[in-house]
Amino acid sequence: MATAADFARAYDGAQATQLELRYQRTADGQAIVSMCGELDIATARHAYAYLRAVIDRETKGKVTLNLADLTFCDAAGLGVLAKVAGHARRRGRSVRLTAPRPALVRIMRITGMDEAFPEIRTPVLTMVPGPRQPSLARTRQHPE
Repeated sequence: MATAADFARAYDGAQATQLELRYQRTADGQAIVSMCGELDIATARHAYAYLRAVIDRETKGKVTLNLADLTFCDAAGLGVLAKVAGHARRRGRSVRLTAPRPALVRIMRITGMDEAFPEIRTPVLTMVPGPRQPSLARTRQHPE
């Protein structure tokens, strides 16, 4: 019979495969954390602890989160990104996102999280009128 500890180990193993976080420092000293997998309720606590530790350890101002391989992000994942941004600000640092997928950018805009991550904002597109269609009133033949 399986015990609670067995389930906990299985859950932790599943978490490890759902989200991979990789830290690297570039030649010019920039800290980058690449996120691969799913940032969701199952991985949020681990991701926040990891990212918070990276921010606390960094002596330079900015930590970049590379989201190119982030395949899913739910509300808990958005919460992690918001908490990490707040923690970084309180520590005098910033978090920058790179390569977020369009669906994530859309959700961040809808929820207002793009305020915390201005690099994902793009200028509002202006509507360019298309060719005018002739109206029915102008195309009707009127008897004279």
